[in-house]
Amino acid sequence: MNTSHTPRRSRSRLAIATIAGLSLVAAACGDDGDDDATPATEAPSEDSMAPETTMAPETTMADDMDDMDDGDMEADTMGAFGPACSTVPADGEGSFAGMADDPAATAASNNPALSTLVTAVGEAGLVDTLNSEGPFTIFAPVNDAFAAIPADQLDAVLADQELLTSILTYHVVAGQSLKAADLADAGELETVNGETITFGAEGTTVNDASVVCSDVPTANATVHLIDAVLMPPMGDMDEGDMESDEMDEESMDDMDDAMMGASGPACSAVPTDGEGSFAGMADDPAATAASNNPVLSTLVTAVSEAGLVDTLNSEGPFTIFAPTNDAFAAIPADQLDAVLADQDLLTSVLTYHVVAGEMLSSQDLLDAGTVTTVNGGDLTIEMDGDAVLVNDSAAVVCMDVPTANATVHIIDGVLLPG
Repeated sequence: MNTSHTPRRSRSRLAIATIAGLSLVAAACGDDGDDDATPATEAPSEDSMAPETTMAPETTMADDMDDMDDGDMEADTMGAFGPACSTVPADGEGSFAGMADDPAATAASNNPALSTLVTAVGEAGLVDTLNSEGPFTIFAPVNDAFAAIPADQLDAVLADQELLTSILTYHVVAGQSLKAADLADAGELETVNGETITFGAEGTTVNDASVVCSDVPTANATVHLIDAVLMPPMGDMDEGDMESDEMDEESMDDMDDAMMGASGPACSAVPTDGEGSFAGMADDPAATAASNNPVLSTLVTAVSEAGLVDTLNSEGPFTIFAPTNDAFAAIPADQLDAVLADQDLLTSVLTYHVVAGEMLSSQDLLDAGTVTTVNGGDLTIEMDGDAVLVNDSAAVVCMDVPTANATVHIIDGVLLPG
């Protein structure tokens, strides 16, 4: 189930992109030596790196003055452009001129907007790689992009070096140092992770993330600051697995089918195998599937207290909005205990999260705009930037999760009926 509107399906996008970007930053945090650096790759030709220019039919003295002003500004930013470029220091090692003299990881370490990425690159051991000869094209998530990931999930990713590396390398293209115009011309490129990322017509979007500062020059890379962490496809495997006889094209297609397009930042918290994986949950009805997902344990307790397990395990079909543990944790403990103890109130709240009779994808929900719940109340669904919001309050953090009798959308807030 494809959802073209949202931060996306990223089977490998998040993993690889994040690793690639983090690698650049980590390099700045580690030794600048390149004894362990990866072998240099051939730099793009001089012609491919030259900016495109157009010839105006006529020029006037006023035009010449405007051109001179534009030239001065370009010199200050070294050709970088975008709304977040204004956050880059005007001078020093973290300025555009300063970063242009340093390799990517070191340059990132001098940019205060990339401190979380730098930490991630260091944890993944990618500093030396990103400080090697290159060239690279790097998509570097800003701090706010990482802040959008629940803290416990981010900590779990940082603690899992293999997963972290997969995400970060999904943010890096090796062998080329490409500007926004080059990205637009390419349309899509393969990352170090092995998965492909796609670009908008102007090269200022990558998958579903926006580039907030394009064409930042470093000594070995062109860096594009982005407003979201790219998630690689959930079916991402390591290189050995991908090359094995068992992981042929047909089995990859089967994996895609099992995923049914699940996507979003919290999808990374779903186990990669077993009953709690996407494939495992697809075989079980909704209540059973939720019980195997560690991020939904409070919801599972609430469903049991309300006596709704058999209902949610019935034939359906349903569309279910499932609040995460953090969503329940945001409710004061005494209030949550009171709701759990009042079965009528608890049932009213929980049934306000369920639509009966349909299994609606995130795109279906956006197309509908409003849906009626089992509670009788309506929910509104709309886009807010890159996020899908329910009732203008709860964001869908992992959408289109398949179960045997329902499509589940994991949300970051508890919905309260009016």
